[in-house]
Amino acid sequence: MPLLFDYDPITQTHQYFDYDPSSDVFTISTEQDVSLLLDEIKKKRDTPEAWKKGVKDSFAHYCTIPQVVEMELKKKGINIYDKGATQLIIKEIEQNYPHLKTTEAKLWRPKTKK
Repeated sequence: MPLLFDYDPITQTHQYFDYDPSSDVFTISTEQDVSLLLDEIKKKRDTPEAWKKGVKDSFAHYCTIPQVVEMELKKKGINIYDKGATQLIIKEIEQNYPHLKTTEAKLWRPKTKK
């Protein structure tokens, strides 16, 4: 049974430690309640004027990445703080995390064969 060993009230993140003596393997897992964040993202996505204004002002809020998703991306080899990984991050968000987008705009599309 996993044991809670850390909780961050700001990010609503729980970290658990688990040990399986039969295989001598321990696991650290992280869980985060992102329901309120997803509600806020949906509100922004449902207000396309905000995206249009942002584009016009040269700054548009494309998505919000919660801490648990950041860790999932890191496991895939994607560092969200690497400026050179922007297109890879956008592709990953479009394909696997579209619910994190604050817009319906598509910034990445799969290449089609001609």
